Amino acid sequence: MLKEQKNRNSKDANRIYPIKAFRDIDQVYEPDFGNIDEAFVQKIWNTQRFINADLLSIDGKEVRVLKPGVWNREAGPDFMHAEIELNGKLLVGDVEIHVKASEWYTHKHHLNSRYNRVVLHTVFYNDDFNLRTRLQNGKRISTLELLKWIDAPIGDLYDETHQEETQAADFCRVTGQRLDLEKLKQVFESLGTERFLEKADAIRLLRTRLDFEQILYEGIMEALGYTQNSKPLRELSQRVPYADFDHKSAEEIQAILFGVAGLLPSQTDKPLSDIEKEDPFVVTLEKLWYTSKRTVEAKGMDATQWHFGRIRPFNYPTRRIAAMSQLIHKSNGSLMMYFLPTCEKAAMEDTTSFLRNIRKELLNLLMLEPEGYWETHANFGKGGTQKAKLIGEARALDILVNKVLPVAYIWAVESESKKLQDAILNIYSSSTKLQANRIISQIESQIFSEAQQMRLITPTAQIQQGTIRLYKNYCADQLCDLCPILENNAVLFNENSV
Repeated sequence: MLKEQKNRNSKDANRIYPIKAFRDIDQVYEPDFGNIDEAFVQKIWNTQRFINADLLSIDGKEVRVLKPGVWNREAGPDFMHAEIELNGKLLVGDVEIHVKASEWYTHKHHLNSRYNRVVLHTVFYNDDFNLRTRLQNGKRISTLELLKWIDAPIGDLYDETHQEETQAADFCRVTGQRLDLEKLKQVFESLGTERFLEKADAIRLLRTRLDFEQILYEGIMEALGYTQNSKPLRELSQRVPYADFDHKSAEEIQAILFGVAGLLPSQTDKPLSDIEKEDPFVVTLEKLWYTSKRTVEAKGMDATQWHFGRIRPFNYPTRRIAAMSQLIHKSNGSLMMYFLPTCEKAAMEDTTSFLRNIRKELLNLLMLEPEGYWETHANFGKGGTQKAKLIGEARALDILVNKVLPVAYIWAVESESKKLQDAILNIYSSSTKLQANRIISQIESQIFSEAQQMRLITPTAQIQQGTIRLYKNYCADQLCDLCPILENNAVLFNENSV
């Protein structure tokens, strides 16, 4: 900060001169967090831009990083399968990255069992929140502050990482080359199948502690939230397990979910009008919640965890919770049995028209029509939905491809039904394309040209998933020498190409 002081020795007594206020020698340094985000800290960890000798955690333990781990660009800990030596003891597990130490608790990781494999919490700056980080299972782990050990000025590291991003985006050996579209399509389909099986493997790991119903329930909840509300919706599904809804009415299910979410009108700081307060549906939910044992047993979420700003009313978290409530009620005690019989039909025949009908049936199970209050409301006391479906076709297809089918596939694996496994893969490979996202758009502009556009290979959900795998497993880490497009000769290089 700059202080202003009159210079009394000046001929102009009214002239103002800035005097710099230097930091006191015992003042704790706190960096300017304006340009420092979690992605920047993740890059520092991934590239090991710190002095990996004589490292000390904030609770005084000797730390040596043997392997930083595999950068996880999906939900969950940031780096997986890391190898850390702590006071001479080898620890193998995950590493979670934050800008500040307190963000572990801000992000509710201490309530999420997914983070119980974390062996080291790594932060850019320790804001003195806690010496040791607590996991959901009660175990405590050490925290490493990188700020003390980075091997270059922060500004230089920031410039380097952003320059690398720009170079990676600007340079690609495939860009501008003629493509063998048939081979390229095969590459993307193969990568798409790998991504599907990767997701299935993740579900197989979850099966060591969760049943199929809970896995599917958590997955659908997460997918309903888009980017802004996926984490709070998953947290809600973990706070209120699927088994808790057995023999509950549609209103009871909604009362419990909205109550634990902290989104009932009586729990928020925006009171309803007198007319809305007296709506029979609102009165029923409030009464069911406050007579439920959940109000005593479960610590609820906070309304501030949910995002409503810059979101269309159709996608408000309240409508998403209403959609999940309706899906739970319709499933009659088993989400798996709600979807699986339709998946099993695909084992009867694999013609294009038959699989298209199967996919349509599955989507119809997800594309729920609003009932009662939610026909005309996006939130309590707020309209604006024009009776739109609680889950639209685009979101339903995303849930089907990314959540339902991988879970059904592992069901088939555990049932030792190769026929059902193949049927589910056929549904997946025949699914129409999903909504484009940033990664799909980037790969499309990076690889295709005006002369050879992506539409020429008829993009499907499988092909789109293949582009995502290409980006995350190769492009993001600049593994150009291993690029599957080049490895499979899908590029027809010009004679003058290097």
